[in-house]
Amino acid sequence: MLYRGNSRLASILTLLVLWTAVYLAGIFSPPLLDDVDSVHAEAAREIVLRHDWVTLHTDGIRYLEKAPLMYWAIAASYKVFGISDWSTRLPLVLAMLCLLLSTYALGRHEYGEAGGLYSAVVLGTCVGPYIFTRFQIPEVLVALWLTLALYFFTKSLEGETPSRPACWGFAACCAMNVLTKGLIGLLFPIGTVVVYLLLTRDLRRLLRCHLMSSTIVFLAIAVPWHVLAALRNPAQGSVRGFLWFYFVNEQFLRYLNKRVPPGYDTVHLRENRVFAVNHGIGRSALFSEVDYCFWFEILDD
Repeated sequence: MLYRGNSRLASILTLLVLWTAVYLAGIFSPPLLDDVDSVHAEAAREIVLRHDWVTLHTDGIRYLEKAPLMYWAIAASYKVFGISDWSTRLPLVLAMLCLLLSTYALGRHEYGEAGGLYSAVVLGTCVGPYIFTRFQIPEVLVALWLTLALYFFTKSLEGETPSRPACWGFAACCAMNVLTKGLIGLLFPIGTVVVYLLLTRDLRRLLRCHLMSSTIVFLAIAVPWHVLAALRNPAQGSVRGFLWFYFVNEQFLRYLNKRVPPGYDTVHLRENRVFAVNHGIGRSALFSEVDYCFWFEILDD
């Protein structure tokens, strides 16, 4: 027992050293890039300036395309450490540490101590996750919630009847992923579980997964922000509100190449101007006259 405890401690310390050398050491450079880094950092900065944790803004324009969790994390970092390049990167770097530890826990649960450690070390030395923490995009957070969801799912397979904590943990991870990346945060883990249960011919197991209480856990975490965002950004006349823009336009029409407007960063400014006049919306589904004026002022510059 003592040997196992020492072995686990040694594995965790190894991962901490690896994370410090690869991720924490590089948090201070280079400066934030002009595209995705600066836009997402600005959205988090305006949370702090406006004290508005519901509706995201960039340059004073409502920014309703994205789920809020990453921006909340960056804004919290700004509140504690001030606004800087490294404090912008800190939440994703910490998320990477959690991802390494979650991968270790999942691997250890399935393949033993060596399997957990080797899995996490391989992940920690991959180029992809490192690159994804150099840009302000939420993919590392998505991977974290997926890994934790799979961990709780494997825990739920241990008995004939899944335990409530395992099912609630899975539901909570799905909800956090929805707040991180939208509906795919629910689709990916649920899809993975359903495919697994189909392949193992155990689909009826879903009926024993405490569906009612797990659904309550999911809704309690995922729903409040969506409700508040909808109430604060309603439809106004012919202009559709948050619910249509966020769910239909950004999470369905976008993947069918039919979102409105077709490409925020690829359409010529003059074409965007005509589109906005004809359809009454701007870059981020602007809903108020103040937003319209601000957006046109940018185009005129």
